[in-house]
Amino acid sequence: MKSIKPGRGPSMMSAIGSAAAAIFGVIWTLSAISMGAPIFFALFGVVFVLMGIGQAVYNYKNATGENRFSEYDITSSSEEPDPLNDYFGRSRRDDSHISQRKETPADTAGRRFCPYCGSEAEREHLYCSKCGKKLS
Repeated sequence: MKSIKPGRGPSMMSAIGSAAAAIFGVIWTLSAISMGAPIFFALFGVVFVLMGIGQAVYNYKNATGENRFSEYDITSSSEEPDPLNDYFGRSRRDDSHISQRKETPADTAGRRFCPYCGSEAEREHLYCSKCGKKLS
């Protein structure tokens, strides 16, 4: 089974951004309290801090963890298992039922494929019917 996982770089940048948002929330909360603003403004800062910490932990785990939650980069279950399968009680699927036969040049002769998503494209089409990008 293929799963989609977040890239490590974007996850680390999101973790740093979330930590900065949490720091901003602390500053906001302290400023609202010190100015005597209505309690709503201080509570807004507390929510900002909690969301920032939660997102920072999640993104840091995705950036550094071996078993990341699925989102963006395509990886095989044999390369890296999907923790969501364990979380939702699904057994790990065996991908052996998927044909592992490689196509030979004779198999693809006369066929056209999208260079962006890899799907087969009609000869007369100018744009890919799957991803919508211009075919070269």
